[in-house]
Amino acid sequence: MPIRIPKGAFSLMQVLALAGLMASVARAQQSETPGVTDDVVKIGISGPLTGPVAAIGAIADGVRTKVDAVNAGGGVKMGDGKTRRIELLVEDDGLDPQRTLTNVRKLVEREEVFAVLATAGTPNNQAIGRYITQREVPNLFMYSGVHELAGPEWEIGLVPSFTTEAAVFARYLVETKPQAKIALLYLNTETGQIFRKALEDAVSMSNIQIAAAQPVTSADPTVETQLSTLKASGADTLVVITGPKQGAEAVRFAAESGWKPTTLVSNIAASVASLKPAGLENAKGVITSQYLKQVNATAPGDDPGVTRYVADHQAAKARYSLDDALGQVGYATGDALVRVLQSMKAPTREALMETVRNLNGVELDLLLPGITLNTKSAEDVYPIESLQLFQFDGSAYQPLGKMISFEGRTPSH
Repeated sequence: MPIRIPKGAFSLMQVLALAGLMASVARAQQSETPGVTDDVVKIGISGPLTGPVAAIGAIADGVRTKVDAVNAGGGVKMGDGKTRRIELLVEDDGLDPQRTLTNVRKLVEREEVFAVLATAGTPNNQAIGRYITQREVPNLFMYSGVHELAGPEWEIGLVPSFTTEAAVFARYLVETKPQAKIALLYLNTETGQIFRKALEDAVSMSNIQIAAAQPVTSADPTVETQLSTLKASGADTLVVITGPKQGAEAVRFAAESGWKPTTLVSNIAASVASLKPAGLENAKGVITSQYLKQVNATAPGDDPGVTRYVADHQAAKARYSLDDALGQVGYATGDALVRVLQSMKAPTREALMETVRNLNGVELDLLLPGITLNTKSAEDVYPIESLQLFQFDGSAYQPLGKMISFEGRTPSH
């Protein structure tokens, strides 16, 4: 006897089948984004934990300091309403671009991270640009002042452009030392070359001249030969854009050789922790630019953001010193990651990039008052475009003049 299906039952079956299909599709779509489950989001970092520029490894440790605190509080509640623990995977590349590429391949293909974060070094970010574009993996908040690299659709920086720092240094000299003769010690990478070109452009309409310029590499065991050449040029102003070790060597040389020029050091190498090898007395008078609050390890004060940072640093038993600016950059980077995860509309890589391309007044615990993260898709790729000059008094940095903003008008490369 044939089975009769009551009228209307077939449409109900169709609805149920469609609902099941839609649920399956939703689960499949979620599984198509690696590194995200209902309770974990995986983030990868490749950075120099060893080698001649191992000091930059404090950035990864700073990220972990923030992430540990967030995880201890239960995780981060993301934009889809689910709370997830951040799983951080860190690989050592010694600042070797080829090792960076190898590490990122491992993180993406074997570990299946959701995004890579805080990749240090301009050549290193250049090395992975094509790969992250092909794999459509976010390279988030790079530690490079060169923002336009090889994977523009899938990368974004955090720290101010080197062109901004060069312009700020130039403005200070034009206003305070209009006849300055500059000796420039710079990294022989795109980082240093861009800074040099930006500095030349910024002083081109003034009476300031660049009397001499000497390149260095991170592998140079010493930069004394370059510094001797710069001193012999007769320059009365030294501008340094190198790693921390070479920056400290330059500061010591300038003081102990009897040269004693006005010395401006890029924030890459100017933290109190970085200056200690030079002898803090030798560093007295050094000028730098900064976008982060100055954390005094002995008297941190009562700023709420700094208070949280100090507590998180202690709880994490961080390996970098409290006043290490590179560790603080890492902490701020971790903070920025958390704010983005909280804001993104869906747990996908596309939603992540949409969010970081449209930041609006995002506050971080360690950013100086008045500085927030702002970007605008296709128009403004620079999250931070303001800097404050500081001068070292022998024990701490003191503000020098007013904050200088290039918001929406960062000088092009």
